[in-house]
Amino acid sequence: MNLVCAYDTETTGPPDWKNPSDSHHQPHLVQLAAILADEDTGKVISTLDLIIQPDGWDIPQEVADIHGITNEIANEVGVNEMDAVALFLQMVGSAKRLAHNRTFDLRIIRIATKRYFPENVQEKWAEKENHDCTMMMAKPIMQMEPKGRYGYKSPKLSEAYQHFMGKELQDAHSAIADARACLDIYFAMKGLTSADTDAQD
Repeated sequence: MNLVCAYDTETTGPPDWKNPSDSHHQPHLVQLAAILADEDTGKVISTLDLIIQPDGWDIPQEVADIHGITNEIANEVGVNEMDAVALFLQMVGSAKRLAHNRTFDLRIIRIATKRYFPENVQEKWAEKENHDCTMMMAKPIMQMEPKGRYGYKSPKLSEAYQHFMGKELQDAHSAIADARACLDIYFAMKGLTSADTDAQD
């Protein structure tokens, strides 16, 4: 079985790209979601969707306005950040990793591993060879204007979903909805359809 794991993160803010991942002020996870599927058939094997409980840090209002997860919600239903990442890492295993805008989500997981896990785990999230990006895969297919220094415009997840699925993305900026959309786009580009994900639309 060839496994692929689509994942998405919601955070307290964007990474500080100019400073190391282990810098104290780097963002924390607010929501972490993943879907493990058979890459050959599109069958969904398992899902993960966790809200993170703040521990000595807060969710800024400006980002809560985007993903809808407030400090009150996170404190009531959230789980420990390290436990959430540990479950995610166990789920991903050796599966191919899949994200929309890999650069962002890969960095967020690397920041989290820097906080809680040993170096051998951290370094797995410095590698990109086993990590596909639906944004970069869709870019030459969609050929969105305007073209810039790096070619065609990179599509947002909602734009790619509309292009490949023919309908608007619902619940954008919910990590589980975004992970599912990422997986749908990936399968659409491969000519596959996941009956499991279609049934939930």
